[in-house]
Amino acid sequence: MEGILGRIVAIVLGLLALAGVGVAAYSGFSNNKASNVTEGLTTTITNARAQFTQGSNGYTNFTTAKIANLITAGIFPNNWVNGTAVNDPWGNAVALAPASNNTAATITVGGGGSETAAQCANVVQSIKDYVSIKVGATTFTPATPADPTTAAAACTATAAIAVTFQ
Repeated sequence: MEGILGRIVAIVLGLLALAGVGVAAYSGFSNNKASNVTEGLTTTITNARAQFTQGSNGYTNFTTAKIANLITAGIFPNNWVNGTAVNDPWGNAVALAPASNNTAATITVGGGGSETAAQCANVVQSIKDYVSIKVGATTFTPATPADPTTAAAACTATAAIAVTFQ
């Protein structure tokens, strides 16, 4: 009887350990996606600044319609490029637009429901050196940056994140 009870306890403990590993793996994967979005946004913004501020047109051609040309120019990280399309790590199409009379540009990610509110909040808090970050009806600026509570309040699993930069 003691042998059977010992085996049952060992099996239960083994299953609990496996469940713990699964939860840790999911959490790590979730945080990794948010990091990939942040890194991709930072890379895209850095490359766009380097290439667009050299011309007299500003960010006029930083548009979704010109995305194939921007891929060729090397604006986006390779892991965001899928043929002639650009998708964020959540699988959403990336949208681009000039802003402020072409002196700034906006890149929009997320919004497709494949991210979590926690991932959104992580990204919003991680972006640096921007003019504004719009999430739903909330706009963050360098004067009013996102903190854990304001980012969590603004973010949902379907929120798009629009980062405007110069």
